[in-house]
Amino acid sequence: MARKRAKRPALTQKLRRAPTRYVPTSRLAAGGMAEVWRGDAVLEDGTRHPVAIKRVLPHLASEPLYRSMFEDEARLGMELRHPNIVRVYDAREVGTFIMIMELVDGTSLKGLLDVAHARRAGMPVPTALYIAWQLAMALAYAHDAVDAEGQPMGVIHRDVSPHNLLLGRRGAVKLADFGLADASVHSTQLGYGMLGGKLGYLAPEIIRQQKSTSKIDLFALGIVLWEMLAGRRLFDGATDAEVVQAVARCDVPRVSGFNRAVSAGVEAFLERVLDPAVGRRIDSAAECAARLELLISRIDPGVGPRDVALLVGLHLASEANRPPETPAAVAELLAQELAAFSEQGGRGDSLGLGAAPLDPDFFGDF
Repeated sequence: MARKRAKRPALTQKLRRAPTRYVPTSRLAAGGMAEVWRGDAVLEDGTRHPVAIKRVLPHLASEPLYRSMFEDEARLGMELRHPNIVRVYDAREVGTFIMIMELVDGTSLKGLLDVAHARRAGMPVPTALYIAWQLAMALAYAHDAVDAEGQPMGVIHRDVSPHNLLLGRRGAVKLADFGLADASVHSTQLGYGMLGGKLGYLAPEIIRQQKSTSKIDLFALGIVLWEMLAGRRLFDGATDAEVVQAVARCDVPRVSGFNRAVSAGVEAFLERVLDPAVGRRIDSAAECAARLELLISRIDPGVGPRDVALLVGLHLASEANRPPETPAAVAELLAQELAAFSEQGGRGDSLGLGAAPLDPDFFGDF
């Protein structure tokens, strides 16, 4: 007789175990609104688990809009549970806003594409399809997510791009950064004229300031796949205005003109998902995932995480000689903020998000 697994403690119980310290080790990325650090979660027994630490830049922490967006991102990140979505473990306000997240040890898709585009080299077709398939599954889950009462959450990511698709050393593909997402659980609403997202990955209906649906994420998925295959940007320009104009024109060349390995089936998929007319576009992320899975089964059914891991490994090896950027003053400041972050753990957090110190079982193997 098969043994039954012991019932695991509820999430809230598991989160309220022994105190956790967080130690920053190196800065992974920095942008105009936030920076992301690699760090360790040090549990009471001394065991360490790698984490990602997202820190809103202090000069923005006093802005109500950024506070609201941070709370929304943290709240939604704690709700979503899918192998292709980066998890959020904990979030607090400590002078600035800090979020503890799952670390995807590898690189972003943007890191790979920057090198490929410089060489005008497309990614192997099966690997590109596999990454797009994993992204489609993440979107299908997010778009159909329901809350604790079973009500649709109405999630639209709004910022699908190579920047927010993370690839792990062992082949994981994970969608990150729901900071600009639409969801019924959010308190932040983008104002009129605020596009949100990265200009080169917007759908034409956003430029026309029409109502956004989940199909804007599908259009962005199509752009990402086109760029992986073509080895170049789809909508580009010397200025932001030129990029917006390119999106509005929505002139999509056949990708097989840049990559002869692309089949007619892949071209047909791209034509549907990148259709400027919303009504003619593929209906859902679930349908995108099914179509991509079928294409993979026809082209290379053996493609999978090892193929992604190979590309990530080659990329990281080429970057190995670059010295890590770890500003000492910023690292010290973050360490102080994380000390305050950990001290809050026993008293609950100021954001009211329900997060607390972590349990070893929360950390995946990537």
